[in-house]
Amino acid sequence: MTEVRARRWFSAAGLAVAILASIALFAELLAADAPIVVFGHGRVQLLAAVSETTRYAAMSREQIDARHAGDLALWPLVRQSPERATQPLLRLSLRHPLGTDSNGRDVFANLVYGTRTALAPALLAVVLSVLIGALLGSLAGTRGGTWDELVARPAEFLQAFPTVLVVALAMSIAPTRAAWTLVLSVTAVRWAETARVVRVDSLRLITDEPVTAARALGASSFRILYRHIWPRLWLTVVTSALATLPALVALEASLAFLGIGIPSSWGTMLAEGMRPGGSTWSAVGAAGMLFFTVGATRVLADAALKTLSPFASSLGQPGEAETVSAPRNGRLEPSSAES
Repeated sequence: MTEVRARRWFSAAGLAVAILASIALFAELLAADAPIVVFGHGRVQLLAAVSETTRYAAMSREQIDARHAGDLALWPLVRQSPERATQPLLRLSLRHPLGTDSNGRDVFANLVYGTRTALAPALLAVVLSVLIGALLGSLAGTRGGTWDELVARPAEFLQAFPTVLVVALAMSIAPTRAAWTLVLSVTAVRWAETARVVRVDSLRLITDEPVTAARALGASSFRILYRHIWPRLWLTVVTSALATLPALVALEASLAFLGIGIPSSWGTMLAEGMRPGGSTWSAVGAAGMLFFTVGATRVLADAALKTLSPFASSLGQPGEAETVSAPRNGRLEPSSAES
């Protein structure tokens, strides 16, 4: 992939991810029981689906219409929340653009809110695991000694277990299958991967002349980290985060498909649609959204590495050609793919 083509793919994938993030953030504008904005009775009400979720969930469609009779209201594209059940397996219509599933829930609404379920926990888990891993990995690489052992040994231990196995166990024994359970269990495992990569880069950077000169002048370890190490690790951190995101989106959907994930998920829709008597549109829509999301985030990660590598090389940071060699004497060392 040439640099020009990589930039085009980076822009296209970034736009796709931005659209998905917008759908997740503004889901109430696309599907909800309540109007987006209401003008009536001398007042203006915005996003009642957010501020009065419980009230509208307890009301029927007729009661909602009666409440806003005579008001000037702007309604979402689909006047249906993902939890509201109507008649099962309804055909495609203006009221239900993709019909309803076997439980009577609107398929379009569940696809929209499934975007939030897929991206929000994954993004939060990525941020937490990358921040923790980058901090611990840089400390291990620059301080060495006890710090190195305290970080490297637990990281190696955690990487011996598949992430899906640890997260599935946590979701199975948790009192409630909430998003926080998924986020915390993923963070407890995935930080080790970022810490390993950042540690290797830090080991290389501490031998550079600016760091050696700073140490000779008596700079503290924190100042060396803040001025010379952390600013040159940005490509490692960014690419690690982007590469982790599609894996976590697929992980969340896989757990939901197996029945141990977050209920309002594309994985749940896929499982429902594949059952006998399930909704075909539910399965096709969930599979399509999952494929599009994982594909877009994966292309974004690959294109970002190609696009940002020249900028990283100008700062003396390892680019895409450098990799991590196999463990040598119990320690991971950086090596060049050209050697």
